[in-house]
Amino acid sequence: MDPWTIQPREKLHYKDQFDSLKPINGVVTGDQAKGFLMRSQLPPAILGQIWALSDTDADGKLDINEFSIACKLIHLKLRGLEVPRVLPPTLVQSLKSSP
Repeated sequence: MDPWTIQPREKLHYKDQFDSLKPINGVVTGDQAKGFLMRSQLPPAILGQIWALSDTDADGKLDINEFSIACKLIHLKLRGLEVPRVLPPTLVQSLKSSP
């Protein structure tokens, strides 16, 4: 199994986490997400890289798909994988499949 693929159970988990941040108009701001992301205890520089990759439209906010990307990248970094320079196509594609 490709480690970059977001599995259906992960999508549901990330959605619950996203909803707990009380998104407004379907997005969370950097301020809303900061505390959640910092709980990973990853260095701020790494979290900055993850944010930059995840905020695919560079609007300073994360929608559910962008938030899911951030969560997956954090999870994989905590497991020892390096943060990629560009988003792996399988990660992006896995968000387009159900549920």
